[in-house]
Amino acid sequence: MRILAAFDKCKGSLSAREICCLAEEVILSAKNLSHVQTIPLTDGGEGFVELLTSSKQGKFHSVSAKDSLGRNKKVKIGLISAKDLSVDLLKFANLKIEGEMAIVEMSSIAGLCDLKENEKNPWLTSTYGVGQLLNEANILGVSAILLGIGGSSTNDMGAGALGALGVEFLNKEGNPVSFPCPESWSNIEKISTNNLFSLPPIRIACDVSNHLLGKGGATYQFGPQKGLSFARMEEMEDRMTSMSEYLCSSFQKPLVSREQQGSGAAGGIGYGLNLAYQAEFVPGFALTEKWFGLEKAIRKADLILTGEGRFDSTSLYGKGPYEIIRMASKFNKKVILLAGSVEKEVAEKCKSEFSDLKIVPFGNDGISLAENLDRASEFFSKELLLQLSLQK
Repeated sequence: MRILAAFDKCKGSLSAREICCLAEEVILSAKNLSHVQTIPLTDGGEGFVELLTSSKQGKFHSVSAKDSLGRNKKVKIGLISAKDLSVDLLKFANLKIEGEMAIVEMSSIAGLCDLKENEKNPWLTSTYGVGQLLNEANILGVSAILLGIGGSSTNDMGAGALGALGVEFLNKEGNPVSFPCPESWSNIEKISTNNLFSLPPIRIACDVSNHLLGKGGATYQFGPQKGLSFARMEEMEDRMTSMSEYLCSSFQKPLVSREQQGSGAAGGIGYGLNLAYQAEFVPGFALTEKWFGLEKAIRKADLILTGEGRFDSTSLYGKGPYEIIRMASKFNKKVILLAGSVEKEVAEKCKSEFSDLKIVPFGNDGISLAENLDRASEFFSKELLLQLSLQK
């Protein structure tokens, strides 16, 4: 039997690579199951640089930058030779490049998972460090940049990143606002783009289609998970509206830019970068599929294993495991999805839509979340072994 194990991360416990390796160990320990292929999934968040760069035998470059609260942190940029990227992949990304492509991960420097609960506050967090990483990639002489924006802690429309890339935010006295974040926007009297640094073409991996503003936009849709209180939500939306107008005016771009699909992802960083640079969104899962050859792997497999930490309603909007299920159904492949926890209504919806799908939670409802996270490897291995024993 040929088995494909393609898992996303279990946040707080197992990385995508770790859970795929664990699945491989369990599969190879079972009788009569002799061949397994593993493909760790990434949504553009944690692990984006490591997984994409390693899969193409790329190099890693260390750089120091400011995290979303202004503290220095060392992170890595991936560097991949253009000759190791398929023509199909480059065509999909609308790129013609020579030399190297840089892989940049927003969550590595401005990630929500890096903040303690009492530090989560999108009024104070900034994408300044992301701008530093983009500039470092340019200094390295790359021909293009691929930016993953999952798992962000910010809601600043990329203003902080632009500040690190030469845009000057000046207060009433004409002094620079050195670390632009929404709390400081009220002090800004002038925006100067005269000293904007140059960057190569940027492609932003994103499966979120939300616009910048409105009830489905960056603030209302994603603000609460980043620490935004309901009491200040309308205030933040008003501040975003005003600053987005100011940025459009400064870059001499039309306000319709705010309506672009994906402009509300990751606190609107794509909106800011699109005003200043040749930046385009690319569908995240489609990029992953072409990068790792997922369709070919699915076609070859007799059984597909996938999953993530929690399978719920958000999983149905472009997340890897759900897209694996959809792709597998086209080729009438059997899928077992294992997740730490499963939203019952979502599971029922999926099983009614996909006949060859089994959804199994491996977490233990009788213990705390913390203990579940600590024992995720144990619970996952036990449940996977059980499911494999039930296969013909």
